Amino acid sequence: MRKMTGIALLALLCQTLAVSPGWSLEVGAAIPEFTVKSLAGDIITRESLAGKPALLVFWNTWCPICKQELPLINRVAEKYASKGVAVLAINTGLNDSESKTRAFWNKSGFRFPTGFDGNFGIGEAFGVRGVPTVLLVDARGVVRYQSPLLPENMDERIRQLAGR
Repeated sequence: MRKMTGIALLALLCQTLAVSPGWSLEVGAAIPEFTVKSLAGDIITRESLAGKPALLVFWNTWCPICKQELPLINRVAEKYASKGVAVLAINTGLNDSESKTRAFWNKSGFRFPTGFDGNFGIGEAFGVRGVPTVLLVDARGVVRYQSPLLPENMDERIRQLAGR
């Protein structure tokens, strides 16, 4: 119980420190058009995610909750890649740099793509107000979950999104 309270407080702190108060896109809203270049050089767009359920996370290298959530997200990516679930992390670029992002990502060994939002244009379009911001999106591009943390019932939610 104490650990969960600590995690919740850290998430709230990250949300408060990162940007202004508020939330990202509401559940039921369509995600906006976006284009981000992954650190591997791939171009990822809203269209490239079309037809697939997706897990999107906005993060920063300095965020302690992000550092806790990203390994969990990596496990989700590995578990559901064969089921067609797209996973994408986007560094907001706020108080961060692409070189720090690249160094962190390379050291981590995560196997899902991340991009760098150098001018916070993508974060702004998504209404990101803090990090981490986690979104589960259905195959039509509609937000079905948004929170600073992964849902406890991730398997059930992914199955619902994937229609399995």
